[in-house]
Amino acid sequence: MYHRSKMLKDPEYIKKTFDLAKKGLGVVTPNPMVGAILVKDGKVIGSGFHKKAGAAHAEVNAISTASEDVSGSTLYCNLEPCCHFKKRTGPCVDLIIEKKISRVVVANIDPNPLVSGKGIEKLRAAGIKVKFGVLEKEGRRLNEIFFKYIESGFPFVHLKIAQSLDGKLSTSTGDSKWITDEAARKSSHYLRYKYDAVLVGRKTLNNDDPKLSIRMNVKAKGKIPFRVVLGNPQKMKLSSYIFNDKYPEKTIIVTKKSDYDKCSSKVKSFLDSRNIEVLKVSSVKGEASLSEALMELGMLGITSILVEGGKTVISSFINQKLFDRLTVYIAPRLLGNGNNIFENKEIKKISQAIEFEDVKFKTLKNQVIFEGYPKERPCLPA
Repeated sequence: MYHRSKMLKDPEYIKKTFDLAKKGLGVVTPNPMVGAILVKDGKVIGSGFHKKAGAAHAEVNAISTASEDVSGSTLYCNLEPCCHFKKRTGPCVDLIIEKKISRVVVANIDPNPLVSGKGIEKLRAAGIKVKFGVLEKEGRRLNEIFFKYIESGFPFVHLKIAQSLDGKLSTSTGDSKWITDEAARKSSHYLRYKYDAVLVGRKTLNNDDPKLSIRMNVKAKGKIPFRVVLGNPQKMKLSSYIFNDKYPEKTIIVTKKSDYDKCSSKVKSFLDSRNIEVLKVSSVKGEASLSEALMELGMLGITSILVEGGKTVISSFINQKLFDRLTVYIAPRLLGNGNNIFENKEIKKISQAIEFEDVKFKTLKNQVIFEGYPKERPCLPA
């Protein structure tokens, strides 16, 4: 719980709700990360965050932990309090009114149509002062997965690449273990914890037999991400780990309908026997329609995907403009005639280059980590 002797400004308290909200990272999906703080007479008297989907909301936890009567206090929350009954917990707005909280400050309006300003309207109708839009951009970035999914129905797509200094994914023989060191790989597993699903292509599946689980001493808290494989099932090794472990129902194959129709009865029977979901999508210029695949995955309740594929998969997501964020781990190695990370024969001029914004660089031991967002928004069907 936060305590300060001096009076803080609204943005400072909202920043603290961000810190609290982040404690729900990876476990509150499909809900947003939310933190709440109660302040009375310049002192924090209660705080809380949303711990997991179906559990009490941040506002409820802040009120329940208050060290004194909350009437007349100010509630700070990074997201508009809910006001509907179509969930497993009661409306936070009703509790706020009941407890006679006098002022509410939020960063973001909830994009959920069931809320979307209605919570604020109800609070104001009850005589409670409401201020919203405090650090709005930062709040949206915090819950970028939630906003993308609620507003579009499509999962948030984060591309993750590990490459050499000269932009290679592997050597000329295909050897790619390990370009980065253990610290970078642990960081990558932490990313897996953040997302609902991890996606790779058929070649990565066959060459590496990845587990796509959360390891490297990252506390998974029981979380097992969905494992999504993109490609022709007929060409996939059925002996692969993710087809035969204890969680085959967490494995999803995305393939062109035309490829699946040509699969042998042996392959189809195996996938059926293991309860492996197969999403059959149309073909676009010879490739599986990623927009259709993302729509189908969103309909399954998958709100976010970490893409760890090779050049073909990474290039497909970039060229089809269907990604939201890019992280590149750059190792201090030169691989020469290795495999490039990206391919696009249409880019002839610098003016046609794919550009990024909100770029950050940081170091992790000897590696450099690039993070950025495409300037051009993902191209989603209407």
